[in-house]
Amino acid sequence: MTQPNPGAAPSAVPSAVPSLPEPLRATAAAAPDGDFAGLLERAMKTVREYAVGWTDHNPSDPGITLLESVVWSIADLHYRTGNRPLSGWSAEAGLFRDVDELHWSRIPLPNSPDRLKALGDLLAGLTADDRQAVRAAPTRQAADKHLSGITAPDDDPVAERALRAAAIRLLRAPLVQQAMLDAPEPAEDPPGPGAVLFAEEQAAIEERHRRTSAAERLRSAEDRVRELVSRAADRVSAQAALAEEFGLDAAAAAEAVGVHPAPPGTGPEDWERADGSTTSWPPHPLQTRTVEPVTTGDYARLAVGLSHDVTGAPDGSGTVSVSRAWAVPGVLPGIGFDGRETDDEANGAGATRPGAITLLVEPDRPDVLTTRAERLGFLHRVLALALSGPGETAEIDAPYENVHHDLGRLAPRRLIGDEIGAALLGTCSVILRGVVYVPVTAARQRVLRDALTRVGALLKTGRRQNADLAAEQVHPRDTDGPWPRPDRLAAAPAAGWRPGEPVRLAELVQVISDDPEVLGVEDLAAAVVPDAAGGGPRAWHVDELPLPRHCVPMTAPDEQHCLTVRLEVREGCADGS
Repeated sequence: MTQPNPGAAPSAVPSAVPSLPEPLRATAAAAPDGDFAGLLERAMKTVREYAVGWTDHNPSDPGITLLESVVWSIADLHYRTGNRPLSGWSAEAGLFRDVDELHWSRIPLPNSPDRLKALGDLLAGLTADDRQAVRAAPTRQAADKHLSGITAPDDDPVAERALRAAAIRLLRAPLVQQAMLDAPEPAEDPPGPGAVLFAEEQAAIEERHRRTSAAERLRSAEDRVRELVSRAADRVSAQAALAEEFGLDAAAAAEAVGVHPAPPGTGPEDWERADGSTTSWPPHPLQTRTVEPVTTGDYARLAVGLSHDVTGAPDGSGTVSVSRAWAVPGVLPGIGFDGRETDDEANGAGATRPGAITLLVEPDRPDVLTTRAERLGFLHRVLALALSGPGETAEIDAPYENVHHDLGRLAPRRLIGDEIGAALLGTCSVILRGVVYVPVTAARQRVLRDALTRVGALLKTGRRQNADLAAEQVHPRDTDGPWPRPDRLAAAPAAGWRPGEPVRLAELVQVISDDPEVLGVEDLAAAVVPDAAGGGPRAWHVDELPLPRHCVPMTAPDEQHCLTVRLEVREGCADGS
């Protein structure tokens, strides 16, 4: 609004005050959704607990700014998926169309340091006349021809053309943006040879205008939209009714149907492509209610069965596969998401920050991985294959790239915020100490040997309830959608003892006693044998034996145990009973 000049004549003062738009009002979040303030408070509490020293919690701190941006996005998504009004329909709805349909995303920017430097050198070397020639070019081909005449030849012609395309995109982006602001009613005819905009740029502006106009028409009649959709027999007839009454094209009518919380005859797949990606944003409520949560078990399934040729032997003798895999919280000694080794605390090993997950893998042929380089190379390959699909760039090979269409629609194949590393499964040798009571007629050495064999079988196969739980889980081959990777069948969940799960001594007593000749067990204790590097003295435990997160238990050789056999003499009463 323009303030009137106090010294001007009365006729210069507006006779009526312009009407003000409706004020923005906060929408109360419905449980279990949270509003911005509540989510930010929870996020800050987590930061203070897990990221001491990361930020001083000032609003101007970059870390807090990033956190507020994430929290705002989450709160906005909660609102949009729970309350889907037309007022929240973006003018650019449909951004999840194929990349080739979006002129501003068709030309990727380089994503390697060398190519970025080359792009910077190219732009810096352009004169003002060169820049103006690109801006005034009637077609993209003309702009490319001008740049090709002033740039030095590249050893890679394909990379050279991509570099020129990126430069044209950057030089012309302000023109397209300004045209969107200056042209509320874009021209119906495509631009001629002397026009500033390319034909595809003009088409994009016209498309945006059509979508904006459709949104404006529908916002003024939201109740009527819901009424028409409710009366329709199915989605097709609902789209036809909306297109006829509001003059919408097919794309706009299809999205308008989604304003209804449950359109007749529709399901989640009506807003998804064949690969499971959404065609509508924000997602329709029917989609959000049928989405399967991603669990640590899903990450583990992505790694099972992957193989890597370690030695390159022609006969395949150097190929190592993942026989079992688990996903455990935290960072373990191995390899990080960015390819660096996490071998000690200084490199992140042992961290338990939120989102940190390690794929703990068991190679089927550990004897092939004889060197440190071979072990790290195997983990690198496993992580690359697990979190990328055919033709996709593995995140571990480009860890700090922006997530855009160069990496594929699903890559990296993880949740935003999850930090996925990889480590080799370790084993912890367990020794026992205690007293076993047997009758005088028992073969003491055989009883002890059989008891240790039963203990070893328990530690190898795991608890029965763990196996039952794994058998009950739904495998990816029985589900639809893009997660886990649809191009191969994932193996069943890992059987056996779960890494890091403590050993309960009461279970060992029960297993040892599972022999008619074992009359009882007393003072049983267990300890983990220190490694060769020196793990300190043995720590004996009588209730529960804790294990490191990266290892599963196994029984030590028989001679290392401290089990004592005592003979129990049982005599009858005098009356013969």
